[in-house]
Amino acid sequence: MTNSQTRPNRRTVLATLGTTLAVGSAGCSGGDQTADEETSLSLPSVVTTGELPDGDVVLVPDDTVTLLNFFATWCKPCVDEMPAFRRLRSEYDPETLHMVSITPEVDEELIAAFWEKHDGTWPVVNDPALKATDRWDANSYPTNLLFDQDGTQVSDGHGILAREFEALNAKIKPLVEEQ
Repeated sequence: MTNSQTRPNRRTVLATLGTTLAVGSAGCSGGDQTADEETSLSLPSVVTTGELPDGDVVLVPDDTVTLLNFFATWCKPCVDEMPAFRRLRSEYDPETLHMVSITPEVDEELIAAFWEKHDGTWPVVNDPALKATDRWDANSYPTNLLFDQDGTQVSDGHGILAREFEALNAKIKPLVEEQ
């Protein structure tokens, strides 16, 4: 066995360190939220090119159906569902269906490269302090949560189990038609 086979690569070490720091610091940040922060959580946008927003993105805005996608760049099922999300984005305008992908990863260059490689066309934010992850108990990847226009979570348990466009759209379309 060669030395390179026994040592983790730099990317693995940095990703592990970043996630460990994020998890470790998550417990240190609670307790001082105001009521507004509790009802409208926002996180910083990672990719800000083209139509994608710069600055903080509200995760579940008022008066719109929302799909939150908790993902990780190393997650194969997360990669597999990217075409379904791209199709959803092309089928619904952002005012009708608000979509945000959320990752706990801290390496913004890695996140941006993933987004570019997989043609992400909706906002992607990072959650290193695990604010959104903890709020919605999104402790596995991918976790997809759906909210109606009143901000009520309508996905069961730990999210929508659907990964393909047709199955996701079957959950989203009735909510959009109610608007």
